Amino acid sequence: MAEAEVVAIGTGSAAEAVADLLDRVVHRGAVVTGDVIISLAGIDLVRLDLRLLLLGLEE
Repeated sequence: MAEAEVVAIGTGSAAEAVADLLDRVVHRGAVVTGDVIISLAGIDLVRLDLRLLLLGLEE
């Protein structure tokens, strides 16, 4: 089982918190999915299936 991490909340600026969050997500990897449907009068004209893989690579 993975170890739990302790995260301090309320320290540093908001920019640092966002940067730290993105660093953790990219380090561990994440998949973001979504759908966009453009329709007119109840008829689907365009459908986009979006998938984004965030992954950090080490050289």
